[in-house]
Amino acid sequence: MISSPAITAIVIVIFAALGFSGGFVVSNWRAASEIQRLSSSNAVLSAANDKCAVDIRSVRDAVNAVRETSIQREKDAATAMRSAAKVAAKHTRRARKTSVLPPVAPQYQCEVVAQEQIEYVKTRHQND
Repeated sequence: MISSPAITAIVIVIFAALGFSGGFVVSNWRAASEIQRLSSSNAVLSAANDKCAVDIRSVRDAVNAVRETSIQREKDAATAMRSAAKVAAKHTRRARKTSVLPPVAPQYQCEVVAQEQIEYVKTRHQND
């Protein structure tokens, strides 16, 4: 028959093998759980990253639209300023001409004002 120390050694070996295999099973279970948790986190982060990329694209598009609008407004403003400068020069010439006219006698002021109004209306229709 097998001696008692041999049986004890066999039992110890069996328990050790069961302990190691149980440890490997628990370790694999923990690793699988960790992989599942990391996969879930990765999916959430990937979705957030995709949304961020879409937001960045939309902000860039909006900035480009604002930049193009600003450039067009600057061009329109420059054109308007050139046009206004011509009109202002015309009014300045008319004001200088009016300021150097000699004074009019009181009895002729109504006729002079009427004549000035007629000339103004004529030039006004030419500008339209």
